[in-house]
Amino acid sequence: MEKLIRFQKALREAGIPAALITSGTSHFYLTDFFAAAAMVVTPDKAWYFTDFRTIEAAESHFAGSGISLTRADAGFNDVVAGLVHEQGFPSLAVENRTLTVSQYEAWQAAIPCPLTRLDGMLEELRHIKFPAEIACIIRAQRIVEKSLRELLPLIKPGVSEQELVAELIYRFYHNGAEGLAFPVIILSGPNSSLPHGFPGNRRLENGDFVTLDIGVKVGGYCSDMTRTFALGHATNEMRQVYELVLQAQLAGIAAIAPGKTGDETDRAARDLIDATPYRGTFGHGLGHSVGLICHDGMRAAQGSRDVFQTGNVITMEPGIYLPGRFGVRIEDMVWLSENGTVNLTEFPKELMIL
Repeated sequence: MEKLIRFQKALREAGIPAALITSGTSHFYLTDFFAAAAMVVTPDKAWYFTDFRTIEAAESHFAGSGISLTRADAGFNDVVAGLVHEQGFPSLAVENRTLTVSQYEAWQAAIPCPLTRLDGMLEELRHIKFPAEIACIIRAQRIVEKSLRELLPLIKPGVSEQELVAELIYRFYHNGAEGLAFPVIILSGPNSSLPHGFPGNRRLENGDFVTLDIGVKVGGYCSDMTRTFALGHATNEMRQVYELVLQAQLAGIAAIAPGKTGDETDRAARDLIDATPYRGTFGHGLGHSVGLICHDGMRAAQGSRDVFQTGNVITMEPGIYLPGRFGVRIEDMVWLSENGTVNLTEFPKELMIL
């Protein structure tokens, strides 16, 4: 389990004697197994606690892994406290960014040693992807692209946004998705000016822009893509706005690189839009990291001090939104590989008129 080994090395380098892992995302990252669980990790050992519902599957999954597995049907606090007492840990670091206040207080009352903070150590490790993680993201993206191609003939006047959502979700699962990365967004006409609006009963009309923001999960990892289509025809202004968004996206992709900050990368795209009469219509960030969750922590956005590194997967998704009229967003995922920036999105992004 190379991700667990990476985490144990980070604990060793930080001088942390033991860590308590409580979030489902972190459990899956470290073990490739999802369950209601608690996990204790030291620089050279790991213990995993789960209950009756998943113990049989866990026994099969963890066989030969070196991870100590314990069934704990009455809850995890007492059994973890017993382990801490038995091992004599001087302190236990917790995932302070994901624990609620009440959860933290319960662990603090149970654990017989001081609690310290991991302060995002695991989240930062997750940003640097192993090849197997990239492979899952690519597989998820290919399912999205295949499904969207199958949906295109159904995007026509008279169909509702929600009907298209239902058709697309069916195709996602039929084509091998394990789950949705986030709720499907399909917006048309004036609704397309809502960056994260909710699909409704509006029926598509000729002359609409139709925006789809879509992603699925494979192997626990997310994909994320946005495309905007014109239905029937597009006005000169619609074409002009679309081309401006596309050029801004290409500028962002050209700018992103290891060592660049989120603010610098965002500015490359934003400055291009702000140099036109559409200044101020791009109100969100240029992009975000993608992984086990869709918005995985890092941001390419105004004021972001995140520094990109080799191994990051970041979306590039500028947009222009004209309230009550239309909006355009184009989104790809890029991987900062050892050999340079790789666009993981293959679906065409030149304006398509359906």
